Amino acid sequence: MIHSFKRFTQRLGIRVIKMMDPSKSNEHRGDYDSEATSICRRLISKPDTVLLISPISGKRYIKSDDNQLFIIIESHQLTIVNHAYSYNISLDTKAYDRVARIFDNEVEKRREFMESEIRSNVKHSLSTIYKNLHNEKV
Repeated sequence: MIHSFKRFTQRLGIRVIKMMDPSKSNEHRGDYDSEATSICRRLISKPDTVLLISPISGKRYIKSDDNQLFIIIESHQLTIVNHAYSYNISLDTKAYDRVARIFDNEVEKRREFMESEIRSNVKHSLSTIYKNLHNEKV
């Protein structure tokens, strides 16, 4: 009986905390955050899109391949800028985490690809140096 009462009060407390959290309210958002995250996902997946991360501020930048669309992702805020318009969209925690994770995974894939290219060039250069030294008669 005591255990059931404790569980009931825990559930009630969790519900009250969730209701009071302003980042969970969806009454002012509508479908803007889902459309904005879809735009981000689509641009991130394109290989010609420029992705940039600022390590100090934690901001993430997306620049489309045709330089027509720029997106800034910062703490629970998404800014979409074109030459004609600018939108500031507030994201809830779940949507922000999802977009940030997708962005970070794509940057990591690109980093791994670039690193493998660098290492393959180094290996090729070292083998060329070795052959040149081997062919020299000192």
